[in-house]
Amino acid sequence: MKIYLDFDGTLFNTDKFYQDYLAILNKYNISSFEIEKMKKELFTNRRFNLDILTDYIISKYNIKNLKEEVEFLYNNSYVFEDVIPFLEKYKNYDLILLTLGDIDYQNRKIEGSKLSKYFQDIMITDVDKSQLDIDYKNNLFIDNNPKELIKFQNKGGKIIRIRRIDDKYSVIDLDNVLEYKNFLDLKLEEII
Repeated sequence: MKIYLDFDGTLFNTDKFYQDYLAILNKYNISSFEIEKMKKELFTNRRFNLDILTDYIISKYNIKNLKEEVEFLYNNSYVFEDVIPFLEKYKNYDLILLTLGDIDYQNRKIEGSKLSKYFQDIMITDVDKSQLDIDYKNNLFIDNNPKELIKFQNKGGKIIRIRRIDDKYSVIDLDNVLEYKNFLDLKLEEII
């Protein structure tokens, strides 16, 4: 059995990562409203990419050192504390990282997280994760997003939800789903 783990919000605190990005922009008096407006302009027909947004802001506001400041965000401090002990414990399992988003942007975050070494494969897709060439019925999917979990479940996959208290999805309830508040409580050998 392969174990597919989501990246954003499951292994990596993407919300904090983005808030820290906004804090950098705030130093240059660029409001959240302006940023949202730019995001709508840039990402109507493509997946979000922080580097594309940054390049746009640099050209629009002529902020010379913004690229260097943003570069410091791509590090492993955004990996949730419970993730490494879990991955270390189960490193001999068939772990696959499955993430949705802009391929270049996801690669940069994954590279910065230093989690690649724990996975037998890394799958980055810009299409629905439930529409890939995967044997959903015979594998386990761990994610924080209820919509993704329901899709995996509808495909016959076994699912586990990581429901972190401060996660934007934690307010959404799901029925008949194994849930854990973090990876420390999750014991794969009892589930598989």
